[in-house]
Amino acid sequence: MQLNEGVARKVLGLVDRGLVQGLGEQVPGEMCVEAAVCFALGLPHGDEPPCVGSAVRAYKIRLNDSIWSSEQARAKGMRRVAIAQLGSNLINQRAFADYVIVQGVRRILPIALRAAAERASDAHKGELLAAISECEAAADIPSARLAADHSKKAARAYAYAYAAAAYAADAAAYAAYADADAARDRTLSLAAEIAVEALQAQNCEGCQWLDLCDEPVTV
Repeated sequence: MQLNEGVARKVLGLVDRGLVQGLGEQVPGEMCVEAAVCFALGLPHGDEPPCVGSAVRAYKIRLNDSIWSSEQARAKGMRRVAIAQLGSNLINQRAFADYVIVQGVRRILPIALRAAAERASDAHKGELLAAISECEAAADIPSARLAADHSKKAARAYAYAYAAAAYAADAAAYAAYADADAARDRTLSLAAEIAVEALQAQNCEGCQWLDLCDEPVTV
């Protein structure tokens, strides 16, 4: 399947029309992010474009279906990763997943923990703050998983239930639930940018067209 700047421009133009939660319909502005890629490539309506790797697709779908404040906010937050993911079927999916897990624990999960700590009593706050420090110090998969597990236990112990992430998007989903609209969108946008970083680290083909995100694009 041939990817080129024209395809990237079409994907970006479709994304800018808005993205919906779930698969949606094959109509500009009424599709999810992966369905927009299928549309741009002239494929049947669906959310499994062959140019997107399995781990990348799973992360993107989870992020797309998180609770954004609006369809336009979802599109704005995901436009860069929608382009960067093109050609991700050729990258190492395990390396992508490892990056978003570690960075999600380091940078996303603490947002949820801080929200819990702000509402905790002094007796409970210390454990939550310690969990934040452990998350931010995570350097690899084992330490990230351990930090996420400790964070989940700390939150559960004090009745601050949330979905501690095996993937960064899980933590983003909790932060989305916990925060006001603007903060929620910022958190989810950060989760999307972490995916962009993971794709850039592997020189994913779509990253060469990220500059298009700085230009007005229409379809």
